[in-house]
Amino acid sequence: PKLSRARSCALVADMAEDPKNWTEHTHQDGRRYYYNKATKASSWDKPPCLKTDQEKANTTSWKEYKTADGRDYFFNPVTKASVWEMPIELKRLRGLAQQEESEDEQEREPEEEEQEWKTPEERKAAFHALLSDKGVKAGMKWEEALKLIQEDRRFNALDSAGARKQEFSIWVTQSMKRQKEEEREKKKQAKDDFVQALTTWKDLKVSARYKDAAEAFFEEEWFKLIEEDDRDEVFQDFMDEHEKKSKEERRKQRKDFVEKVQAMYDENEKITVTSRWRDVQDLLREDEAFRWLSKLEALTSWEEWVGENEKKEVQSKSTLQFRHGRRARDAFRAVLKESHEQGKLKADTTWRNFLRDMDLTEHPAYGGMIGLHGSTQHDLFDDFIEELGEKYKEDRAKIKKYAKAAAMIVTSSSTFEWFDETLSKEEAYKLIPKDTSRLVFESLHAKAKEQDETQEKLAKKNRKKFVELLQKTREVTAKTTYDVAEKLLRTNSSWDAVEEDTRRQCFSIFVDQLKIQTASRKKEEAPSEEGEGDEAGDGAAKKKPKKVEKEKGKKRKEPLEESPGGEEPEKKVKKHKKK
Repeated sequence: PKLSRARSCALVADMAEDPKNWTEHTHQDGRRYYYNKATKASSWDKPPCLKTDQEKANTTSWKEYKTADGRDYFFNPVTKASVWEMPIELKRLRGLAQQEESEDEQEREPEEEEQEWKTPEERKAAFHALLSDKGVKAGMKWEEALKLIQEDRRFNALDSAGARKQEFSIWVTQSMKRQKEEEREKKKQAKDDFVQALTTWKDLKVSARYKDAAEAFFEEEWFKLIEEDDRDEVFQDFMDEHEKKSKEERRKQRKDFVEKVQAMYDENEKITVTSRWRDVQDLLREDEAFRWLSKLEALTSWEEWVGENEKKEVQSKSTLQFRHGRRARDAFRAVLKESHEQGKLKADTTWRNFLRDMDLTEHPAYGGMIGLHGSTQHDLFDDFIEELGEKYKEDRAKIKKYAKAAAMIVTSSSTFEWFDETLSKEEAYKLIPKDTSRLVFESLHAKAKEQDETQEKLAKKNRKKFVELLQKTREVTAKTTYDVAEKLLRTNSSWDAVEEDTRRQCFSIFVDQLKIQTASRKKEEAPSEEGEGDEAGDGAAKKKPKKVEKEKGKKRKEPLEESPGGEEPEKKVKKHKKK
């Protein structure tokens, strides 16, 4: 085990020394750190295997770092000091001090050669081009850039080291500005790429969510360039536009699909103008073109087709026979409508009851449909009841909406007159039939009654528990007041379960009952002396502590001594005490 552990440690050390395993990253605050993908270790300090010869030769305490904006600074962990300029120790170590001195000496030497750049603008432009051509980065320090550019002839386009440093600073500022502008352009292009990807997305549909798009494109480079909030905004804007286009395209396609469906009406032998709509739905339910249409669009296509084919059928068949059947059906529908207006036909009326109550078999409209093809009397009745049911649901929803807007609460004591009068202030309510309003009110009223009954049962149960609490409490007597009882029992749940007025009323009745019971016991015992009468009191109803008994006994001795009959009364008293 020790040998294997040693091998493991050696293997980890080898992976830590391998430069291929280390990658450089930038933290959110701009500082650089290093991560080893093999050992899963991270370090603020540059690993030895990645250091340059100059960095390895650094025997001073100074370490070099970068700020969030890319500027270099130097920190001494021993003295805790940090500076922007490279410390003199590092300059000497890297030989930069001698270079600067030699530069100053070279500047002091007269330049005899003819200058290539005549104007200051040309000199600055040549120096800027030098920085760009040599791959100088905006985050570099002047000393780092100097190593890259000092051998080029354009380095001498500017006369002094100060002028070069100044132009270098200007070039860095301009480069950072260009980088930011390029980043903005990249983000803008990334948004355009996002929109283009959404356009060709195979899972695109009106109900698609941002989460679905993120899961589909999270690996794309342009997706990573966009902030989360911006991605969501781009997606929502695209979906709004996509929904508008989808609606417009659907409107254009609707005509073609309606024509296809109406062609199926013609081709299907089971479908005729007298067919019921529910039967037509059952026949075409699985057809793709029929399912593409909404319920309203399909119904409209059917009505249009029926209207057109009725015209054709009138021409092809006997006009008299066709009109006779239609009139017969219209006459029967008129009977149904009239019965409904008279209150004899409601949404919950059954066909059997309607036949019996209306004596419909003797009605001419009923007999006029016998032997006709197409819908029967029962079919027309079912269709009419279905329409009533749908209309009732719509009107009920409207009434509830109006009642809620008027802050109305239907209770068990509410009347239909109040309900109707209050809602009549709404103009749209006046268009709803009174029978429907009454049915809705009766439904709400029944529900309120049911709630009141439930509350009454609960209140009765609580009163019963309260009385039982009084009966079980020995401290409550005929002389106990409500305030005393409240102090004794207010912590009990049965006390709080009853309202204040109800508690007082029940308590008063209970105490009166105790008084009646006490008076009844007094009459049954029929004491001969006043002392016995005093002793009876509440003691007959409830036992008292011994202290109270002794005090009562002392009080009773005085009238007993005065009473005639010697010791006879005392014997009675003793017997009473035993009792």
